[in-house]
Amino acid sequence: MWGRGLALALPLLAAACAELPAPASPERPQAQSVTVARFPTQIRPQGVARSNRMLANDILELAFQLENGDPLPGLLRYERPVRIALRSEGLRAYRPEIDGLIARLRAEAGIDIALTGDVARADMHIQLVPSAQMNRVAPGAACFIAPGVDGWEVFRKQGRRNRTDWRDLRTMGTVGIFIPDDSPPQEVRDCLHEEVAQALGPVNDVYRLSDTVFNDDNFHSVLTPFDMTVLRTIYQPEFRSGMPRAAMAAQLPRVLARTNPKGGRAPVAEAATNARWDEAIEQALDRRNRRGTRENGARAAVQLGQAMRPQDHRLGVSHLALGRLYLRQDASAATLQFVRAYDMFRRAAGGVDIRAAQAAMHLAVVALADGQNDIAFSLAEEALPAARAAENALLLSGLHAIQAAVFEARGQMQSAAAAQEDSLKWARFAFGPSSAAIREAQDQIDAFAEAALLQTREERP
Repeated sequence: MWGRGLALALPLLAAACAELPAPASPERPQAQSVTVARFPTQIRPQGVARSNRMLANDILELAFQLENGDPLPGLLRYERPVRIALRSEGLRAYRPEIDGLIARLRAEAGIDIALTGDVARADMHIQLVPSAQMNRVAPGAACFIAPGVDGWEVFRKQGRRNRTDWRDLRTMGTVGIFIPDDSPPQEVRDCLHEEVAQALGPVNDVYRLSDTVFNDDNFHSVLTPFDMTVLRTIYQPEFRSGMPRAAMAAQLPRVLARTNPKGGRAPVAEAATNARWDEAIEQALDRRNRRGTRENGARAAVQLGQAMRPQDHRLGVSHLALGRLYLRQDASAATLQFVRAYDMFRRAAGGVDIRAAQAAMHLAVVALADGQNDIAFSLAEEALPAARAAENALLLSGLHAIQAAVFEARGQMQSAAAAQEDSLKWARFAFGPSSAAIREAQDQIDAFAEAALLQTREERP
């Protein structure tokens, strides 16, 4: 199940920059006239530079355990070509994303998967459903998958007691994938990637894994080479539905030598899954909780992350979550948490990955509000490649908005207009094409620009 996790909250960050947004200047592009940007399909290189001994454990944890910790008795996968039916007219707008996902699964994971117009032949049924109805069933979820149903009405009529339990399955069959009908384009795209991938077999989400969509912190939006390696391995002929964990574990070393030749390296030290940390970070991220409860969860996550040996990205996630909760009340305390998150992410990744880029965005906003325009620009510039690689339109929109603000403060109006247009293009994919959503994106740019211009005026003699 995909939740909203630590998805970047740009309106919140913009509010840290300026109380009142500046009015749009004539030189700025008009939001409604800007076209939406989309990410082209990119077939990525196969394999990951991760020890196959470690990767084997990862696959077993993903494939033989549910998110609540319950074990699965056997491997779940399809034993036939997989066919997908789009059950809502509104999904036609997402054909470029759906076609791209299918192309990548065929090329990178070697799975026979395709769309079908014949509902009776479909295995996966993807449907947009009323958000109010979905929220009553799965509060806080951006989307979810349900086994044994081919549509929302069937799922609703089943009732909680009659729903299919993953533990009763012996092979993958009919599944429903449900997405709120008011979700912005990026959330729909993200849901398609994770839920289709999980419907193919790896039903668990594991916080300790850093480079995967199978992680409820939701930093990764689209399937990664790690994810494709997992799927490609699960669908090798040595494995079959219902195979016990021990039997699969015995075969994995030989299979992984073929599916991931990059993995012939010694394993490195790694902290195991920590259920207490998982519970603490979920308490911190759950927007239904009171702020005090969320802060307590984030502080507990920081303490548990600090105790891990070795420390990893989970500590950075804890600092970032705590910083965001502090932001409106104590900017200095929030900044300290963002710095710690940024440093931890860079150490864990050996550079600027998508997590470090998210932390850099937070730091850039704080720097802009503090009048440190050059630092803000540098952080945004540094984060852009990781945001593009991760296909994160929300982050790209924010980073370009930071650049636009600094360009405008410097008097580089042509560059400012280009960056503003880039920000709005990605905002249309991130927030949606509605006028309210685009006004929100424009307000973000204006707030950033006002903060940068105000400091520039104050510095002039």
